[in-house]
Amino acid sequence: MYVVKHFDMRNRNFKNLILMSIVILSYSCVGGKYTYEFDTGKNLDFSSGKWILNDVRSNSKIENNKRLYEEIHEEFNKILGDSLIDLTSLRNVVLVAPEIKFEATQSELKELYENSNCDFLINVRGQIISNNASSFYTNNQSSSFNTSNRSSVSIKIYDLKSGTMISSSNANAIDTERHSDFEKDGALNWTTRAEPMMIRAAEGLIIKYSKYRLDK
Repeated sequence: MYVVKHFDMRNRNFKNLILMSIVILSYSCVGGKYTYEFDTGKNLDFSSGKWILNDVRSNSKIENNKRLYEEIHEEFNKILGDSLIDLTSLRNVVLVAPEIKFEATQSELKELYENSNCDFLINVRGQIISNNASSFYTNNQSSSFNTSNRSSVSIKIYDLKSGTMISSSNANAIDTERHSDFEKDGALNWTTRAEPMMIRAAEGLIIKYSKYRLDK
């Protein structure tokens, strides 16, 4: 009886270890293809003013947005330093609305300017478009087909005093799982989940802001 329980426990621990390894790999071995687009405001001057980073949200059922926010905060902090204002910290000292919309109205932006004494607002939103491809797969298939994981990130930056948007940009990520009768049977492949690609897309898009900034 003891031997059976001991074996079950070891088996359960082994499965947990495998699951943890897969999760770690999914965030460390991030593949996929990324595209970046600026609708407006590709070249910004980050040398002056106080910049509020709004709460970051996505529709991911796996990612709780904490990691996404931390990575976004880290990348913008490289550009802005002490000029980057955390919304949670701001709420401790001034009266701020419970929720600041991703696409805020002019009156809402001007109200935030008056209440916060800050100059700019950074809004970031993540989107899981599809998560259909598996993480690991082989080419032992009886037919040819493609399926993919897709995610995107949108950034909007506002001038609070004027209540206008000064920058709008997007990043898109895709990793496609291709099964073909012409591929080598049994070949092991790797497909990145949409969540880590979303985080990588956000990082890449903010790096673009740093690359094209006017105050370098």
